[in-house]
Amino acid sequence: MKLPTLLISLLIAVAISCASKSSTSAPEMEPGGNAVYYWKTVFDVDSTEIAFLRRHDIRRIYLRMFDVVEPPYYSERENRTVPNATLRISDRQYQLIQDSLSDMEFVPTVYITLDALRAAWDNPGQLASNIVSRVSNMCQYNKLPNVSELQLDCDWTETTEKYFFNLCDSVKACIAREKLPWKLSSTIRLHQLAGNTPPVDRGVLMVYNTGDYFNQDTFNSIINPNDVKPYLSHLADYPLHLDVAYPTYSWQLLFRERRFIGLLNGVNLSDTDLFTRKGNLYIANKDFTHNNIRIFEGDVIRAEDSDIDGILESRKAIEQCLSRRPHSTILYHLDSDNLSKYKSDEIDSIFKGI
Repeated sequence: MKLPTLLISLLIAVAISCASKSSTSAPEMEPGGNAVYYWKTVFDVDSTEIAFLRRHDIRRIYLRMFDVVEPPYYSERENRTVPNATLRISDRQYQLIQDSLSDMEFVPTVYITLDALRAAWDNPGQLASNIVSRVSNMCQYNKLPNVSELQLDCDWTETTEKYFFNLCDSVKACIAREKLPWKLSSTIRLHQLAGNTPPVDRGVLMVYNTGDYFNQDTFNSIINPNDVKPYLSHLADYPLHLDVAYPTYSWQLLFRERRFIGLLNGVNLSDTDLFTRKGNLYIANKDFTHNNIRIFEGDVIRAEDSDIDGILESRKAIEQCLSRRPHSTILYHLDSDNLSKYKSDEIDSIFKGI
């Protein structure tokens, strides 16, 4: 029996639509799996990083897509929030995703500044629509495989909590309206454990940036078990599925007259002509310029890294609270330069415990 041409066309369209959806979504990773964040503006994974993913059985990549910020100037008729630092994927990396990472689960992640959250407080639906449509378009354009979750990253406070929660509700409604096969997750800072639970499907507890990096006297603001443990009294009963992210990065912090100036990278702190060392503090002996940043005599640079002992001690305390709750362990973030500072068994100890 011959089918009418219009009916044939409809059947083909449905088949293509179903094939497209199945190629961009997948069952979520089993609880307890290994994962990483990728937090750069250009997706550029090298062979060392791919080998790292395989060696440590990493199945999920939280991929930062863009930031949402408040523009410097806008009129009432213009968007009060805009995307910034959007991820770029080269043709070579696009092909690598198809060839070498096609079995990986990708979680598009969007960072939202507090200024942007405040600017959009009275119209969360518009911001939610903008985020979901932009992420969806980026996933389709780059053919990211196995996308079943969207994550919002925001360091909301007690005064901005309701704005973020309203945004989460709007994003979930938009995902449902667009019939996307996504769950919604959000990052959870340690200080947020004591507050209300955001209206999302799951969370990632960020066990990094635990100290006050604005304070010159802080020894290590990336991770310090003494900073982590006081927050854990709320962890065991936290009413949301939590995965846990630990740091594997380092940075340099610049202070001038004890005031935090900004982050640096790649300063040769071992140059005794430029610096006098006092513990993990380096005092500039003279004026010089590094990557177009002027450093003056007397300025102080604090060098910090993600100390493996500090990570494991923090992990042990957290696992005692989550021992009966299956969860994934995540590294922040995938970068061969930083990861090369750890032995393979040290990475295994973060994922699996000692």
